[in-house]
Amino acid sequence: MTAAAMTIPAGAYRVRSQSPAPAHKRERNAASHSVGRVRIIDSPVMRRRRRVLAAVILAIAAAVFGPQAFAGDGSGTPAVYDTHTVAHGETLWSIASSITAPGEDVRDAVADISNMNAMSGSTLQVGEQLRIPALD
Repeated sequence: MTAAAMTIPAGAYRVRSQSPAPAHKRERNAASHSVGRVRIIDSPVMRRRRRVLAAVILAIAAAVFGPQAFAGDGSGTPAVYDTHTVAHGETLWSIASSITAPGEDVRDAVADISNMNAMSGSTLQVGEQLRIPALD
C-alpha cells in the first residue's frame, strides 16, 4: 500500500467547530461542576438520591451501634430485694417504715420502694406484690 492509498478523502471526516453548546447542554453543564476529576451532578433527582443514601447509611449505623449504646456492661451488682404482699389498710409509708432502721429517714425507703417497682404514685392494691429492699 502506498501513502497515497492510505490518505483519507477530504469529505470523509468533519472537524468540530468551536460554536457554543446547545441550550440543553449548557443548562446541564451549569447544574454540574467538577471537583478535581470527579464531576458532581446537581439535579433534583441526584439530590434526592443522595438524601436517600444518607438516610440508609444512618439507619444501618443506628442498627449496628444503637443496641451497644444502651447495653449495660454487666459489671453492676445484682439488686437484692425481698417481696412483700400488700395487705388491707397498708400504705407505702407503713411498709417503708417497717423496713427502715431506727435513725434513718423513711422518705428514702419510700423512694427506694417506688423506684424498685417503677411506681408513678403511692396507690397500692390489696394483694399487690412489691419489691422491697432486702433486710440485712
